[in-house]
Amino acid sequence: MSTDATIQTTTENLAKGSKETARLFAQSVEDVVWQSSTGREEFCSLCEAMGGAGWKSYESLNVYLNMAAQLPDEETLLGVGRLCRQLSGYSFEPTNRYLAFVSVVIELQRYESLRGVEQIAVLYQERYHHASGLLADYFAAAGVQVSLLEGPAFEAWLDAAAKLVDAHRNHIMAFFGQSRRSVEIDWHFFGRLLSKARAVASAYLEQVDTLRSLPTQFLGSVHDLIEHHVAGDILELIHSLASLHQFDEEEAVNLLKLAMLCPDATTAVILIERARQLPLARPDVVEQWLAAGAAEAAGNPSVREAWIGLESSKSVTCLEDLQGVVRFDDHQRILELMAEAIAGQRMLVGTADNDAGLRPDIVACNGRDIFLPVAVEVFDNKTGNFDFYRISLLHQLGFLEFGCFEHIFRVREYLAGFDDAALAQHIFSSVENARIDWLLEHRYPGIKNAMAMQKEKAWSDRNAELRTDTQQLLEALIGIGLDAHFEPRINNHLIVLTTELWSSLEPIRQAEATIDDAMQVATQCYNLMRDYLRSSVLDFNEEQAALLTLAELPEPVAFRGEMDMAEVESTLRIDALIRELEESVGDEKDTLSIGAGDPDQVDLSDLVEGEVGEGASITIEELARQIDVDKTELEAATSSELAELLGGLAIGKKEADIHRYDEWDHSINDYRSRWCTLHEYKGLDEDDEYFAKTLVDHQGLAQRIRQQLNRVRPEMLKKVRGFPEGEELDLERSVEFLVDKRARLTPDEKIYIQRQRKERDVATLFLLDMSASTDDIIADPENEPVIDPDTEDEDVMMEYFRLRKAYEESARRIIDLEKQSVILMTEALEKLGDAYSVCGFSGYGRDQVDYYLCKGFEDALDDEARRRIGGIKPCRSTRMGAPIRHATRQLLETGSRIKALIMISDGYPQDHDYGADRNSREYGLMDTMKALMEARQQGVLTYCLTVDPSGHDYLREMCPEGQYMVIQDIAQLPEELSRVYRSLTG
Repeated sequence: MSTDATIQTTTENLAKGSKETARLFAQSVEDVVWQSSTGREEFCSLCEAMGGAGWKSYESLNVYLNMAAQLPDEETLLGVGRLCRQLSGYSFEPTNRYLAFVSVVIELQRYESLRGVEQIAVLYQERYHHASGLLADYFAAAGVQVSLLEGPAFEAWLDAAAKLVDAHRNHIMAFFGQSRRSVEIDWHFFGRLLSKARAVASAYLEQVDTLRSLPTQFLGSVHDLIEHHVAGDILELIHSLASLHQFDEEEAVNLLKLAMLCPDATTAVILIERARQLPLARPDVVEQWLAAGAAEAAGNPSVREAWIGLESSKSVTCLEDLQGVVRFDDHQRILELMAEAIAGQRMLVGTADNDAGLRPDIVACNGRDIFLPVAVEVFDNKTGNFDFYRISLLHQLGFLEFGCFEHIFRVREYLAGFDDAALAQHIFSSVENARIDWLLEHRYPGIKNAMAMQKEKAWSDRNAELRTDTQQLLEALIGIGLDAHFEPRINNHLIVLTTELWSSLEPIRQAEATIDDAMQVATQCYNLMRDYLRSSVLDFNEEQAALLTLAELPEPVAFRGEMDMAEVESTLRIDALIRELEESVGDEKDTLSIGAGDPDQVDLSDLVEGEVGEGASITIEELARQIDVDKTELEAATSSELAELLGGLAIGKKEADIHRYDEWDHSINDYRSRWCTLHEYKGLDEDDEYFAKTLVDHQGLAQRIRQQLNRVRPEMLKKVRGFPEGEELDLERSVEFLVDKRARLTPDEKIYIQRQRKERDVATLFLLDMSASTDDIIADPENEPVIDPDTEDEDVMMEYFRLRKAYEESARRIIDLEKQSVILMTEALEKLGDAYSVCGFSGYGRDQVDYYLCKGFEDALDDEARRRIGGIKPCRSTRMGAPIRHATRQLLETGSRIKALIMISDGYPQDHDYGADRNSREYGLMDTMKALMEARQQGVLTYCLTVDPSGHDYLREMCPEGQYMVIQDIAQLPEELSRVYRSLTG
């Protein structure tokens, strides 16, 4: 048959199905430039095959015919037709998607890409014979990618598609899904991942949007890091990398390089998560720290992860040593002695906590107490960081030494007289801080170099970008006080004014400068600045200017910290009031010399009117707020009650409710630093009757316990202070001696301690397990109802359940036995006169270790203490390590020669996160053993009592032989407890 006859036959056959298709076919044959007659014949064959392929096949054929003349040559046209015929045998959908792809190619004139796409399509079809949807997705993805990419980039995508042919279908669909989005992806990198691990490559695709949110300059390093740790948990690694945008460019680049040094993805993730705690600006330090961790781990992944996670105590110490970090705890005693020597009085030098309302990294003073940062890493070396503590402390003491606190009331009144009080206060603060530092250099010449170094560092660390004139003037004033070259940071039009400010500070540079000089200088600086601001702003508005100034106040100088003058004034007023009360309250009578009416009542109106002494006047509302009591209760307080309230405030030592303790992890052979958060509670549920009822119900047992303790051999030795000679120096009196001598006063030479045979010097802390299991009842076979297990009599069973319920409600529980034992001991110890404390512990998880202080060593066994002990009840878990460490600290603070810790429990240590494996006992046992060992090393005698029958199994691991007891007969606990106490302290 001739070619023309073939075309005619094809036209007729197509017309049977669609006249439109037949017309398009005839037109296409005419429009296409044919290189051979065989080409036209094949074209006819292809069109007939496509038209007869099935449902909607004519729609696909029409698309093909419409683009026929647009294709560049006969071979390309026939190649497209061949693949369409092959695809149309299964479904119209992949054919349509393929033709849509070809349309994109025609539009872009990217015909070179057709061959590669078609070859890979055939591979997918051969593997997935009936997966028409998958093929359709492939062509849709190819159309998007050919629009986005050219040359090698598109070839990389094709290569990735080829590598995925034999992959899991989920991986293929994820690849096609991402490829259909108009998002550029580094397919070269994806292909490398595919060659190493398909699951990792798929994980990368899932998170590609996360990585695309990062700055483009990081992507190369990010890809290198993922590829380097391809064997690990890449999903987690990519999630962690999303935090890179929080760092500046230098920090992020350093972090990515450091993460490459990690041995696996897990540790890289930990490093990135802890990056905020690392000195990224000093990558050499972090590298040394990582190297030390690798040596310490020696292949142990648990040690390595704890090290990089800064959970290991050795890790924290190593990093701090490399950084030159200095911690307050390591130098607290030195700083306290320095403060006492300079101030001539004892001052609390501590760190700010959350309850104090201060940032933990700030330097501050409230007039009585000085707060310093927990740790200092301002400098790269320990010398500079210790000098930060030293100069900061001296600066805060300077407020006391050079008269600021003495005249704080007058200063506050002076500042209140300015139109713009906020600006005036800040100017005065800058002037006074400068005066203090210059006076310190005059008084203590040895600190000049250290002071100069702190000033230089403080100025270099300050923000140099200041927008407004007000900001620049205030910053210039700070720079003058820091002896800095501030001119480069000041606009030229302010140079003359700042020079005048510099000259104005001349009077306070002198060795004899007083607080009055500081106020005069501050006034002069205020006037200069306000005059300039008024003259430089059109339509100057005083109120608006004040608000703007408040918003523009600069940050305080680091080593100087910040002082709240209102708080200082309030603190000093209360201290003055306390002194007046102490002088007014007699030694024997509960009366005050001020006020009228009931001699046992304080007339607070006198305090308001200021009749208790100059500068001590304070409002009732302010006083109530300061000591956190109701105003009505305060007005009704007796003099002794008021003195006690105020005295507690005056001590200035606010015991923190939250304490953090290390925890021993045997798997890494190190402490996990500050791992547990212990919450100490003084207010807990109370029971008014339990204590008294216990004493009544167990009178005979209480008598036997008293008789046992009466046989305790008196310890007879006690430290007595205040002798001109003795066995050791009294540190506090020695400091007072040196201070008085330096002040050219007659010092008290009674600075020695003697050990005299006077009375027992014993302190014991009873630590009760309050875990949920202590709610279990104590079996009582004589009263426990029984029933025949074979009975089916409903009345008998109902009576049994009634008796059982009554039995359980009235039965003693383990917690009752613990409480009753301690109650009987407290009564006996009151007779003996030994110091003791009663505490309980429970909690849930390392962040919520609960510690209940029912009676402290200094507390009397009053009604409140009795109610607290009676109110002890079962709570949650049994994490023992942190409570033992806290109890040890409390015992050490007593200063007693004999210190004993007696723990009463019903089982082994257990908590939901006590170690990685909740079902393992070993972590908790090892931590508890370590905590008890620490206590003994610090001179605390320990003893563990348990009512758990299996206690021998774990107590022999936790405690040395002879320092634990398993109570076989639970009813004997009270008497056994008294015997243990006698053996420890007698």
